[in-house]
This record gives sequence, structure tokens and C-alpha cells, in this order.
Amino acid sequence: MPTKVIIDCDPGNGVPATDVDDALAIGLALASPDLDLAVVTIVDGNTPRDVGFACARTLLDAAGSPEVGVHTGAARALLEPPAPWADRRSAKRDSAEASALWDGIPGPAPHDPGHRHDAAAEIAARIAAEPGEITLVAIGPLTNIAHALALHPGLADDVARIVIMGGAFDVPGYLQELNFGMDPEAARVVLASGAPITLVPLDVTATTALRLPDLDRLAGGGGALVDYLCRTTAPWIRYSEQVRGNDGCRLHDPLAVALLLDPDLVETEERVVDVQVDGLTRSRPIGWRPGSLVLHAGLDVPDRAPVRVVTGVDNARLVDLIVDTLTRS
Repeated sequence: MPTKVIIDCDPGNGVPATDVDDALAIGLALASPDLDLAVVTIVDGNTPRDVGFACARTLLDAAGSPEVGVHTGAARALLEPPAPWADRRSAKRDSAEASALWDGIPGPAPHDPGHRHDAAAEIAARIAAEPGEITLVAIGPLTNIAHALALHPGLADDVARIVIMGGAFDVPGYLQELNFGMDPEAARVVLASGAPITLVPLDVTATTALRLPDLDRLAGGGGALVDYLCRTTAPWIRYSEQVRGNDGCRLHDPLAVALLLDPDLVETEERVVDVQVDGLTRSRPIGWRPGSLVLHAGLDVPDRAPVRVVTGVDNARLVDLIVDTLTRS
């Protein structure tokens, strides 16, 4: 039977200078016969919450999947001030480079989320109703997940697994990674929950790349979902190359879904992980192998279950999986 998944995300497909990786992750889940996408939940993050809702709904409609529900959730973090992050989003979106590269690219269609501001309750209720059956893929800030844990204290025991894309242990130039940076307290709560967790950090996703020739392979597969993904991904690849100086765009969020389909894509190890919430290291995860600490005099070292941390990925195999899955759907 297919694995049931909930994807909690902050999509930005069609939004200028905004990463399209959430949309690629959702598209991969929709296209795979091995996954059953139960619902999509939205958190404020890469895009404002209601923009994220419109992006998700536009993608699902383009894919011919109107039956997949979309629920919005938290509009702000547990404690993190929103203004610096909102200013950062606006500056990128309004840049001359973004205007040029996204010229003619369809933005998300207007959608009113109405009363559906209950993402945490939806997550909690679905997992409680089917204990051990649902995998939660969290590819945005972890605010909704922290709220869901508060609503359903047994969620950590009832969820099959939580796959998290977030955190930067040691990535040159990054004091923060966006998902943990926008809500460090939520990240700390979730990682301390005792749930079975696989953490996909920026340290690994920063080594991935989807390039324009890969997109050409994908475009050859046809279909409404593929057409939409190609149109909205192409400007992000060009932006990543021309503005960020990267070789293609990073596959942060798709990796969190792809490892469910092919666990051998990645290398992993067990670590006890905590998230810092003060000073220049605010939002930074720190981790150690169980039983490996040599010196921690006077430190309040948390006694908690380890999580599985992804430490390496085969990028060629990842790209092939994405292309093959989407073109065969």
C-alpha cells in the first residue's frame, strides 16, 4: 500500500525570486504511486501564509488533483519577530532581476482560504485517527508541527515518521537556514518531541542541483503537472545561477520526499540534536552521536532520543528519480 503523507510547507511557485522546491516536492508526492498525499498544510515562511495557500492550490489544480485539501496554519512564529523576514522576502521579490526573470511566468491564481486556518488541528486529527500510518513531511518552518504537538500530546508516538528539511550545522556563509531561522523555538520543540525524525539539513541539500538540461529532460515527459512545474522552475534555476552564483537550483525540499521513495539515495547517521535559541547561533542545530561526548562540564546536556540525520546524497540518482517519477505519472 502507498505510504500516506501530509506535507507541511511554504510554497512559492510562480512568485518572483522565490524557491520552487516546495512545488517540486508536492509534485513528486502526487506523481509517485508509492505515496498517498492526504493533505497539504501551509505555514508562513518562504512566502506569506495566504500566498503559500494560493501557490499550493494553483499547483494542485494544475495537476488535476482538486481533491487534495489545503489548510493554512500559523501566520507567525512562536517567538521570532516577523519583520526582518518579511523585509527580506519583499526585497528579493521586488528586485530588477526578479522582474526580468519572471516576466511572463504565471503567478499563483487568487484563492481564498476561507475558514481553513486549522493546519495544526488537521495534522493532529489525521495522525490521531490513523496511528502509525501517516508520515509527516515538514519542509517549512516548524510552527504548525509545534502547535500540532501541543494539541495532541500523543502525536510523537502516533506519527509513523517526521521528515524535516531544515537547519544548517556548518554551511559556509549561513548563520541561519530559513526554516529553522524563521522559528527556532518550534524547531527545538519538534526535535525534542521524541518522535521518529529524519532530519535533512542544508549541509546536504546545498550539494544538490537541478540544472536546465535536467529540466529539458523533464519537459519531454509532457502532462499538465510537468508543464506547470517546468514553467515555474525555469526562472528559479536562472535566478539561482545568475544572482546566487549556483550551478542550478538546490533540491532542498524534494529530497525530503525522494528519500521516502529511495532510502538508498542518502547516507545517514544517528545524532542527538538540539537547536540554539540565543545569540549569533540562534536557530543553529548542534548534534552529537549518542554516547560520544567527551567533555561537557557544567552544560545542561539534553537527555533525549536521537534522530536520523542525512549526511550525504547521490545527486545524479536524485535528479533521475525526480525526472523518472514525474514523466511516468
